[in-house]
Amino acid sequence: MAMEEVAGIVAELRKKLIYIVALFGFGTIVSFSFMGELIKRIEYDMFWRISLSDKPDAAGQLVNISNNLSFISEKLAANSSVIAQNLTLMSGELLNISRNLNLQTPAIVYLSPMEVLMLEFKLSLICGVIITLPLVIYYIYKGIRRKLLQVLPVSVGMLLFIFLAALILFLLGAGYSYYFLLPVFLTYIYQDAASMGVNATFSVYEFIYFIVITTVIFGISFDLPLLLIMMSRLGIATRQTLAHYRRHAYVIMLIIAAWVTPDPTMLSQIMLMVPFVILYEISLLVMRVTGK
Repeated sequence: MAMEEVAGIVAELRKKLIYIVALFGFGTIVSFSFMGELIKRIEYDMFWRISLSDKPDAAGQLVNISNNLSFISEKLAANSSVIAQNLTLMSGELLNISRNLNLQTPAIVYLSPMEVLMLEFKLSLICGVIITLPLVIYYIYKGIRRKLLQVLPVSVGMLLFIFLAALILFLLGAGYSYYFLLPVFLTYIYQDAASMGVNATFSVYEFIYFIVITTVIFGISFDLPLLLIMMSRLGIATRQTLAHYRRHAYVIMLIIAAWVTPDPTMLSQIMLMVPFVILYEISLLVMRVTGK
């Protein structure tokens, strides 16, 4: 691409910069007010599966004992106020202990004074970028569409189809990760720890960061078939080459899965590798059927 064309693209973006900044600022400010609800929603979506039905309900038992002590103290109040007062104090202490013994869901905590505020701010920035991205893509396409249509042997309708297909595949991958893989994975590791009497406490920043990064990686990985088919059609790689190096691709994806979800049981890596292998093989099958 010539420098004149690059300069034209920059000039076009510069003209529209005020619209981009305004939309980004608006999206960031509006989304910031919803970040607290978003964080609570993520916590619920990740932990609603958790159940420790095989463990005794220690908190519930303490509440029952506390209620019984309160009943006894009321009966004794007329004859022995000192005993009744002590029983009431014991009842209150048991209620406090029962709250601290709640092992039904992991605790999400913040470890620094500004952690929650910074998390909400960063999430709102991400939402602002997502809201602004379609406008930026439109301006970029508007600036390079003539050259793009000369380089790529596809129509405008095909480009729109590719964009929509990439978006749908990304949402499928993100949904698979967010609504299935992550809840199953977190429930498994939590119940494994709870069986040893260990309760989970997560930093809210690290927890949300892990959820977001894993969801995005899975979303991108589901765009693999589209990427491979495009590479084949553009002559970057043939089906034979992709088939020959499939094992190398699997190893690379396994390394990425181990980095994103460091799970010594290999459960999360397997849950990532299975759809990846299926999508890779589907891509090769589509290329064989289409003759590419």
